[in-house]
Amino acid sequence: MLWDQLMNFYSICNFPWLVGGDFNAITSPFKRIGGSSPSYRSMADFNNMILSYNLIDIGFVGNNFTLNRGHLWKRLDHVLFNDSWINSINFTNVQHLSRTLYDHSPLLITIKNRHFNESSHFIFENMRLLNDSFFDFIQYN
Repeated sequence: MLWDQLMNFYSICNFPWLVGGDFNAITSPFKRIGGSSPSYRSMADFNNMILSYNLIDIGFVGNNFTLNRGHLWKRLDHVLFNDSWINSINFTNVQHLSRTLYDHSPLLITIKNRHFNESSHFIFENMRLLNDSFFDFIQYN
């Protein structure tokens, strides 16, 4: 089961990570319209997994529901981040795009890392290419 695989990953991972996609579960009865009664067991399992692994749903832009099958609407697709992600990544945005061919809305994740926004101090000097040992230096370092 996905929850077990996430537990294995969570226990060995100490760097920023995210997991996203169709979890086939909702977090509350308000994350659906239509269809039969929601599975409270499934909701509890999903919410417990989110809490157990300290995952964060930062929200989204776009339609409230990511699945549409006729008169059934649900938010099954999520992007969840660990707390290291929140502390180290400068900007993350999740967008629910319009459905096209499938019954699920595609998710677009925009990420801007802190170090990409800083000015670079790297300067390449073309004259280095004239030195015969330059390529050897690059190859072995």
